Amino acid sequence: MTEKKGKEEMRRGSAKKTRNMPKRQVVWAILMLFSLVVMFAVGISAIRAARKGQGGMTPSYAASDVGDGVKDAKSGQDVGEGTSGTEFAAAVQNGRPIGNSAGDGSDKPDGNAIGDSSKPDGSAMGDSSRPIGSAVDGSDKPDGNDIGDNGKPDADAIDGSSKPDGSTISNSSKPDGNAISDNGKSADDQDADISGIQEEQSKAEEIQDKEGDAADDSPDPDKDAPVIAMTFDDGPFTKVTNRIVDVLLEYDAGATFFVVGSRIDMYSDTLKRVFESGFEVASHTWSHKNLNKLSQEEIVKEINDTQEKLNTYVPVGKVLLRPPYGNANEQVRAIAGTSLINWTLDSEDWKSKDADKVIERVLSTVKDGDIILMHDLYESTAEAVEYLVPELVKRGYRIVSVSELFRLKGITLEEGILYRNPWDYY
Repeated sequence: MTEKKGKEEMRRGSAKKTRNMPKRQVVWAILMLFSLVVMFAVGISAIRAARKGQGGMTPSYAASDVGDGVKDAKSGQDVGEGTSGTEFAAAVQNGRPIGNSAGDGSDKPDGNAIGDSSKPDGSAMGDSSRPIGSAVDGSDKPDGNDIGDNGKPDADAIDGSSKPDGSTISNSSKPDGNAISDNGKSADDQDADISGIQEEQSKAEEIQDKEGDAADDSPDPDKDAPVIAMTFDDGPFTKVTNRIVDVLLEYDAGATFFVVGSRIDMYSDTLKRVFESGFEVASHTWSHKNLNKLSQEEIVKEINDTQEKLNTYVPVGKVLLRPPYGNANEQVRAIAGTSLINWTLDSEDWKSKDADKVIERVLSTVKDGDIILMHDLYESTAEAVEYLVPELVKRGYRIVSVSELFRLKGITLEEGILYRNPWDYY
């Protein structure tokens, strides 16, 4: 009973003391509580201001990245490679590490994971991201615009991504919109470098052009040389054709061989050698008949059968045609389907079968632009050619094929036209 009474007296004494607490102490407690609320509000405002300030730093900080070895002002932590100037400036001013990765994939001080993590608002970010300011290393910007390496605080996307207005810019950009290269040069500096390179290239091209003009002005020993075409009919005939080919090759001379279709199978190896040696192969019809005396169907067969047989052994396609005896009336020319070639100088080897007479006739009448008619059927012709080729070369003549002659003279061969030389045709 006594103990219970003692407790009751203690409670009454405590209540009395509370009632008697000085009023100034109550006032002081209220003021302390109010001060705490104000300090909390000021702290929140300061944090918000700091975050806004990090997204709008002056261009001198935001324009360039801070390289290796830069440390936070208070924490002593490396800001890291690729850290933007905005983040560095914020760290210096606020005296605390901001949410930028140190490059090792560690978490940020504010608890937001970095690396392949997401932004606090739930949007995905790249390699290294932070919730405020501008993201770097392929992460997303706070406004959701993707950026490339070395992000910047404005809305321009870089490294091939699209800007909000749809245009793209290269590498990283300064806040004022001037693109800079990987080595930190501004767009103006890059333009100057490019202009310098282009100027050097232009100078080199001018030098090359001058050298080319000088080369064009230099004398060409063959430019004004007289040109003639050698042609051989009625072959192939191995014993004669090969001798003619040998001497032509020795003196780098050209020729056209008008082949009789009915002889191709028998002398196919010789035909292949002619073609593979670089000489022009053409048609002299299938059986050497006078086309003017044939029907339309017979003319077509003489021409087509020869061309088909030629292409069985060598890939010549459509070839020139020499009509037998030089006869090609209007009907023949209309049916031929190709250019027809006659001659201006007949060696008459078919008539004399004498090498000396052939040589004398050719050398006494040859002139620039001539197409010389011979036949690779007679050994006397081969003998004559073995003398004529070196002699004509010695006299300054260029010996070529029919097609080359017309090319050198600037004349285009036309289908259905019979030519005696580049300037005489009908």
